[in-house]
Amino acid sequence: MEQKSDVQYRAEKEYKNSREKFSLLLREIISNAIHAVLIRQSKENGFVPRINLDIDFDEENEKCSITLTDNGEGFTEHNSNYFNALDKRNEEKEQFKFHPLGQGRLAIVYFTDFAEYETVYKDKNGILKKRKIPYPPIIDNANALFTVDLFSDEDAHEDDSYTKLMLEISRSQSFSRAKTFFKKHSDASTLKQWFVETFFPFIVNNKNLEICISFNRNSENINKSDIESESDVISFNITLLEETIEKKAEFKLWLIKKEEKMHGENPVTCFARNLRAELSNRKLSYSIDSDDGYHFYLTSDYFDEQVDTKGERIDISEVEISLINSKIDEILDEKFKTVINKNREETKQNLKKFRKQYPSLEAFVEDTGLIQGKNIVRADEIIKTAIEEKSKIEKKFWTQKDDVNATEKAKENFTDSPECEKLLNSSLQIYVKHRERVLKHLHSLIQTFDEEGNDKPELESTVHELFFKRGTILGDETANVNHLHNLWILDDKFTIFSSNFKAQSTKQGQKASDIYIWADDPEKTKQILILELKSTTKAHNAGNREEGMIAQVKRYAQDFYQNPKDILNWDIDTNSVQYIGIILARKSDINKELSSNNVSGDFEQVPFLSNSYYKDEKFSISANNPTTRKPIRIELYSFEDIYELAYSRNQVFFKLLKKEFNVEDDNGVD
Repeated sequence: MEQKSDVQYRAEKEYKNSREKFSLLLREIISNAIHAVLIRQSKENGFVPRINLDIDFDEENEKCSITLTDNGEGFTEHNSNYFNALDKRNEEKEQFKFHPLGQGRLAIVYFTDFAEYETVYKDKNGILKKRKIPYPPIIDNANALFTVDLFSDEDAHEDDSYTKLMLEISRSQSFSRAKTFFKKHSDASTLKQWFVETFFPFIVNNKNLEICISFNRNSENINKSDIESESDVISFNITLLEETIEKKAEFKLWLIKKEEKMHGENPVTCFARNLRAELSNRKLSYSIDSDDGYHFYLTSDYFDEQVDTKGERIDISEVEISLINSKIDEILDEKFKTVINKNREETKQNLKKFRKQYPSLEAFVEDTGLIQGKNIVRADEIIKTAIEEKSKIEKKFWTQKDDVNATEKAKENFTDSPECEKLLNSSLQIYVKHRERVLKHLHSLIQTFDEEGNDKPELESTVHELFFKRGTILGDETANVNHLHNLWILDDKFTIFSSNFKAQSTKQGQKASDIYIWADDPEKTKQILILELKSTTKAHNAGNREEGMIAQVKRYAQDFYQNPKDILNWDIDTNSVQYIGIILARKSDINKELSSNNVSGDFEQVPFLSNSYYKDEKFSISANNPTTRKPIRIELYSFEDIYELAYSRNQVFFKLLKKEFNVEDDNGVD
């Protein structure tokens, strides 16, 4: 007999770090039902094991009911002994290598608000009896959980034994967990796929097992024949080192057909104790492009020995994972040999088109690495690779050139290196001419006086239009207008925009910053850069007591934090975003801002620049709650510094045009 308080404490301890993983509840109750029907099948000839899962999910009224029925033996005297006590391993389950831990009911305690077992079973005289066991107990003063004898049985009118588990989930906290799961598995079809991915070994190894799942009265059936007709299995052995002892482990790699094509990295799903489990250190995968799609499943008794108590995590070393992945690569490379050869031929054709269309980038692509891959390398991917390689070399070039600690000999060696040869032989005529024109325009805007010596105030809108045409949005869907900006003046990394890297220039009169640049890469930190452009001659709010330039950018950050959808049509959790604010202004305005009373703390000077500064600041996320703040990096760049930096870069390009491969001038002065 388990004390109620002890069971609840253990449930909290077991699942508190998995509180959002509602799937663990379904895993536990369904695996127990599968155990029950398979054990009965082993005792009775002609028995057909059946399981029915019925889910009624009512999001509007925040209620969820789950009914799971199996035609196992029910709560016989033998089975009741194991139900009455946690941590007691069922010997029958042990014989079938189900690896029971006797803790599954803890998931019911943690994830549900009410549960009731209804069971029909044969007593020791072979007479069918019926019993209901609710949780929590409805008996007055009951201080025990999972105790069969607290509830009397009665003669059953049914024809066969079964166990029905009914779960109710309605409290806000409980329902939110279920809602998270069913948001992803929102119909019978997607729930079926989850079922197969979670209980695959049970299904594929038991041909008579019949499973019916129903979600809001829409049903799907699952059995081995459905999977087996579109599957293949490959067995292999690997010698692993376990505590200095070599051990041969056997694995089975299952290939299950799916409708979707395969592209890039395809995950290999692992199973332990007949249930899906994750590797603790890293994942297994196989990279290929193929019109024929497959799910890759991996099973092994070795995984059964290394899994944690919840059956959720397989603890094996990275060395072992690498050995397994290498073997999977070897096996699947052979299976998909024809596909791989076809992909490589298509990559060759894409390379051929690339060379013809972009001769200036050809030197930045290594053909051998691309052609030997298993995936199709598209033309746009080749272009992206070439541009990224070119950008890395260019960055290294300028870093080396401006390094005051580097010797002239070291600079000369780098200039003569094969990397620089690629840069020096790249055709940049159109691009450099464009930069020359833009920089001349920028220089004219920076000049304080006109040709007649009169004051020459410039409007913010003038420099705004130079950097980035108002009202323009850049991304992958607007690749054809990616040239309609000059953000490279600020930094060359803003030359190219993609689906994960976007920019927006606000319209005249819009209550927002001048330019936003943001990165929404699913595998990297999400970032936003708020760029505020001031007049090249005099900023209207430099050092302003009411709201200086820095305070203005912080306010724009606050506006975005509160309304990302309104500002950029970006549906994002703003708490996960990294914030950067950049102000472009005349150096005199920057000095005025930093010397004003409304700027706290010292700003650091940007390396290699004379009148540009940075500091890690914080902004209030709400005007009504100024104490709650988020970090933001503030950078102030002077137009003079930006111009000199961009101008210096362009001088190298002009030398390339003239095929002057020496970066020194006529007097030999660098």
